[in-house]
Amino acid sequence: MSIENRSASRAEARRRARLAARGEPSEPVTAEPEPESRSTRGGFLNRLFPPAPPLPNRPDPLAGFTGSGPLRPITMRLYLLRRNPLAWLLPGILAFVGFLASFSYSRGILGLVGTFILFGALIGAGWFGWQRPTLFGIAAALVGFFVAATIVLISFAQRGATPDTFGGPAGVIGPLILQGVYQSALGFLGGWYGGYLRRRQTQLSAEQRPRQRRR
Repeated sequence: MSIENRSASRAEARRRARLAARGEPSEPVTAEPEPESRSTRGGFLNRLFPPAPPLPNRPDPLAGFTGSGPLRPITMRLYLLRRNPLAWLLPGILAFVGFLASFSYSRGILGLVGTFILFGALIGAGWFGWQRPTLFGIAAALVGFFVAATIVLISFAQRGATPDTFGGPAGVIGPLILQGVYQSALGFLGGWYGGYLRRRQTQLSAEQRPRQRRR
């Protein structure tokens, strides 16, 4: 060991002895991190509708939201939907057109076009509702489904059809629930993909700006 190292070791030993004499710890005490609360970790809703990374030059989507309490995850998502209604209502109308076309013309070219319109509308909901793309996708899908289902049920009722025509109430409610779940799944996938495309496009645009400046 060199003379400098021995001197440094002695100085460190003297420093620790002085700290011990004063009753102070020789090393800084680091506070143990507190376990994350359930609201920070996120519950079922946060796993189902995960927040998207913030986009540059975009305001905080939750600015002005002051909700708290056990219902905060629900009120927060309702706040996002209420703050940006066009991002899911307009795609919901397009989804209704696509769903009705795919339902009414399932064996023709119009049915295929309707399917493309339906899924394109759900992707658009995720694109414009980038704050929670899957949430906006599901909301748009349910809007389209509820409007289409209402029109179909009214049409059957005007023709004299009753629940007994389909084997009782269960014969009507069961297929509607299954179709609603199916449309929600489409909304989840379409919204997620739309949000991914939005973030990818933003990332590519940010990478191209420095190259254009160098030119």
